[in-house]
Order: sequence, then C-alpha cells, then structure tokens
Amino acid sequence: MEEMVVATEQIEFIECGSLSISYDAAGSASISLSVVRNDGNSLQGNYHNRSWGGVSFDTVVMNANQSALIGSGGWHRWSLQMQGVGN
Repeated sequence: MEEMVVATEQIEFIECGSLSISYDAAGSASISLSVVRNDGNSLQGNYHNRSWGGVSFDTVVMNANQSALIGSGGWHRWSLQMQGVGN
C-alpha cells in the first residue's frame, strides 16, 4: 500500500497565467489573479502592495473567493480582484 505524505508547511503560489492588469482613463488599475494554496486557511501573502511587470501597485482587495481543487489532496484556489494605482 502506498502512503500519502502531506506537506506540513504552508505552500502558496500565484498562477501566472491568471494575472490580469487593466487601467481606466483616470489611471486606476484593476488587477485579478489566482493564488493556489495547500490548505484552505487565509492567504499568507500581502496582496495589497505588490509588484508585477516592474510596476508597484497599491491596491485594495475588492473580492476574494475560495474553492477547493477536487482530488488535489487539500489544495485550494483563491481568486482575487483588486483596485488601486500603479507607482
């Protein structure tokens, strides 16, 4: 019988293909992305002040949705939508 080993440390990463940044006429940024974690607890990272593509963003998380990845052994996907400005 094969034994399943579960990671005891929390692992979190951004799905790079999910990152989307758009700007309106006033320069406000809308950012959406997906974060994948090996547990369903709150996010580890600070997604309010991050840099993507060489631009630093000051943002507010407007919406966050969590869903279990069925058959993944406890992994979850968080979908985040943020509003802010790029510096």
